[in-house]
Amino acid sequence: MFKYYRADTNNQEEYAFANGIIRKLDRELMNRELMNSIIKASDVTASLKIMNESESFHSSFDINHPDLYEDTLNEELLYYYNIIKSISKVSPFHFLYFTFASKYDFQNLKIIIKSKFLKHEVPEELISKINTIESMKLKAAIYDEKYEELPGSFKFLIKKTFLEYQKHKDPEKIDFTLDKERYLMILNKIKEVEIIEPEELFLKRFIRINIDLNNIINCIRAKIRGEKKTFIREFIIPEGDFKIDKIVEIYDSPITSWVEKLTYTDYKNIIEAGINFYQKNNSLMELEKLKDNFVLNFTKIGKYITFGIEPLIGFITAKENDLKNIRIIISGKLNNIPEDKIKERLRDTYDE
Repeated sequence: MFKYYRADTNNQEEYAFANGIIRKLDRELMNRELMNSIIKASDVTASLKIMNESESFHSSFDINHPDLYEDTLNEELLYYYNIIKSISKVSPFHFLYFTFASKYDFQNLKIIIKSKFLKHEVPEELISKINTIESMKLKAAIYDEKYEELPGSFKFLIKKTFLEYQKHKDPEKIDFTLDKERYLMILNKIKEVEIIEPEELFLKRFIRINIDLNNIINCIRAKIRGEKKTFIREFIIPEGDFKIDKIVEIYDSPITSWVEKLTYTDYKNIIEAGINFYQKNNSLMELEKLKDNFVLNFTKIGKYITFGIEPLIGFITAKENDLKNIRIIISGKLNNIPEDKIKERLRDTYDE
């Protein structure tokens, strides 16, 4: 159990220590000026040099092998997650580390389970080193049914994912199943947390926003694919603010009418812009971008909180957002995408 301390409580030392470190880390986040410099660089090598000279990056990019930039981005993310993990050992942030790092456990699960059913070798280069469970233990459970070293909750979800795949024979169902189970696992752990706060916990709201946006985007994808309503009932993640029955109610309507039916939600503008972009470009790229911006902008409250978990949530979200922007820029330059097109894909920055 940990307590969610606010400024009016008398046990703030651990938050003060941890948030002091996070404030220093915040100064290593990218700002819009740096990002524009990286974009405007003459070529990809020049972009990498700018990043190597910047204080916003701990890891160095190999300017002789620009195509290896993904390795550096992975090293960079692992570096910061290790810092967060060390902070978590001496503060009430241990639960937050699981909340964010478990995303990579589930990413690894998806890769290993698909490799098993598709009879492929596990692509080790895609396995994340960020985790709460070592990937070798996941492999032993998935390939050899050795569950002894896994928490019971992971044993359950692996077996459930097996059943769902065997029922549908569709690898994409593995993604839907594990996405749902991850959020359910996090929400179950939140119930074990002792909360001291007069209103709704920031973390719960953060998770609900992610659930809502994932549900809406997955339903749009399912609609485009021609999936039936019974499919979305099975894979929609519960516990969001936007209830399952509401999504099911609008599902059979044309996608163009969904905006009107979402008028009185926080996501109306996102859905409207995303659907308009899809109709013109046959792509959900803009919707994904707007989702990321909505989540990032929600976490910016962390910049103004002294005692609480908000600063850490804001920093992790912002750092992952920074690396996503770098991935977009470098990939765009390697593929000779025009500067204006690269800019269209970029997410907001934490300083804005």
